[in-house]
This record gives sequence, structure tokens and C-alpha cells, in this order.
Amino acid sequence: MSWDKIRKFAGENRIYLLMLAFIIATEIFLVVSPMSEKKEKLTEKKKSHMTLSPQEVLAQEDRIKELLAHNSLLGFTVTASTFLSAVALLAGLIIGMNCIARKLNGRDIMAAYGSPPEAPWKFIDVLRVIIAFYFFVYTLQWIEADILNLMKVKNPNEVLFDVLNATLMDVIGLVIVLYFAVKKFKSGLAGLGLTVKNIARNMRIAIGGYLTIIPVLAIIMILVFIGIRVFSYEPPETKALEILYEAKGTKLLLILTALVTIIGPITEELFFRGFAYPVFRKKMGVRNAILLVSFIFAMLHMNIVSFFPILALGILLAYLYEKTGSIVPSIAVHIIHNSAVIFFVFLYKLIALPK
Repeated sequence: MSWDKIRKFAGENRIYLLMLAFIIATEIFLVVSPMSEKKEKLTEKKKSHMTLSPQEVLAQEDRIKELLAHNSLLGFTVTASTFLSAVALLAGLIIGMNCIARKLNGRDIMAAYGSPPEAPWKFIDVLRVIIAFYFFVYTLQWIEADILNLMKVKNPNEVLFDVLNATLMDVIGLVIVLYFAVKKFKSGLAGLGLTVKNIARNMRIAIGGYLTIIPVLAIIMILVFIGIRVFSYEPPETKALEILYEAKGTKLLLILTALVTIIGPITEELFFRGFAYPVFRKKMGVRNAILLVSFIFAMLHMNIVSFFPILALGILLAYLYEKTGSIVPSIAVHIIHNSAVIFFVFLYKLIALPK
């Protein structure tokens, strides 16, 4: 690349390069800041608190049995959810076997109803969205820190702040993606694959797709847990689950539930599948684009235990978008999956965590 091209590139992306410099400076500050050491100590403290001795495990099992025996509604919920999970797993196995049979017979696993719209934006625009997102997120954190210092708040409600920050992050991400697609490139929501056309069919595809992936996720999780036991690895708690375990109060739980089950899936699907996938698809073809976008999607969740299940889920989400040309099935599957996870986390919180 010649110096003229470099100068031209720098001139066209001056604002984004400044944003990137700000992001790097903030990252360096967070690494060397005493706050990072405090957070690491707090994490270790939480880990040690969550590790139970064999005697504590037995005591907890007895407490759970007693709780379920005396709380008929909770006992029914556990039994019903277990039964429905088994039915979903069986249905997924049947659909999955049918998909394998179709593939072996040289037929497509799923009929194609459309294809993703051609994206008018380029790879550089995907990078611009990412840089703008992290810039506004870090700016928000600096503003919060300044406000807390001015108000002399030494011990803010950490769970509340985490929930509010996560909500604002998703809103910021959604606004940025919509700005680029709708305002800057004039593609409208249809340019991101968001349309209500054939909504009933897309919902049926979403339900069938999610049922199909359930056995795959179950097998992956079994293999992951075997690997954890073999290598004696203690995985870190994911931030979202950590907040869910600690969150108290109806309003806070409602906000958190809406964030994880609705706002988060919509934002992530519009960016990863609606905005980024068509760019990679055009550059490297369908298969490679599905794998790459799904890999990045899984990596950004930053947890080695959930990486492979999220990778499998990401492949399904991109595949559904490719086969339908609509982002609606992907959003629906994402919402169904996150809702199921939230439900079982809340159920676990009710029966297993000490009050």
C-alpha cells in the first residue's frame, strides 16, 4: 500500500482511528489500574464461596428434596420442565435423523426460501461499527466513573450497575447498526433481513431449527463437562449468569430478563447475521462465512465452556438466515434459547442456591 493510499485511508477514517486510540488507551488503563486487581480478588472470593465440600453437597441435596416435597408448585415445575425437555430432546433427535437421511440421499437439509439481501456496506464498515460500539461503551463507563466520584459514592450496587450497563450496551449496539444500515446506506430494515413477510412460516422454521440443535447442544455440553473433569479445570462464571444469581428484586429481574431474552438477541442477530454475515458471504462464500461469523460470535462471549455450544448455535442461526433470507428465524431461535437458559437459571436459583 502506497503512502498516498495510507493518507487517504487515514483521512477517510480519521474519526474512527481517534476512537480506536481512545479504546486502546482505556484498555491499557484498565489493565494497569488497581481496580483490575481488586476485581480479580473479588472473583477469587466468589469462586471459593461457590466451591462446596462433599458434606455441603449432601446437605444441599437433602435441602432440595425437602424443599420440593413441601412446595408442590415448585415440584410440579421441576417435573414438567424435565418432561418437556425430554420431549424436546426426542423431537430434536427425530428431526435430526431426518436431516441426516436427507443429506445422505443427496438432498438439501432444508429447502431454500430465499437468500440474504445484498449488503451495500463493506468489511471496513463492519470494523467501523465495532469501533464505534466500543468507543461509546467506554465513554459511558468513564462518564459513570466521573459521576460516582462527584457524588462520592464509594460502594455502588454492583449488580444494578452491571444490569444497567449491559442494557445500555445493547441499546448502543442496536442504534449504531440501525444508523449504518438505515441512515447511512439507506437500505432500510429489509437490508438487515428484518421483514414480517411469511412470519408464520419463519416461526415454524425457527421452532424446528431449535429442536434440531437441542441434541447437538446436549452432546457438546456432555463432552465439555467430561473435558472439565478430566483436566480438573474450574471454568470462570459467565458475567450474565453471575448477575442472574446475585440479582434481587422484581424490577431488576424483569429488566435483566428482557435484556437477555429480547434486547440482546435482537441486537446480536442484527449485527452478526444481518450486518456482518452478508459482507463475509460476498468475500468468502456461504460455508466459510457461516463458520467465521459463528466463530467470532462464540469468541466474543469469552467463556471456554460455552464456546462450542454457542459456536453450534451460531452456525444454526447463520444457516437459517441463509436459507430463508429473513433474520426473523434467527432472532426467534436466539430468543427461545436465551429464554430457556434464563428459565433454568431461575429454577436453579430457586432450588439450589441458599437463601
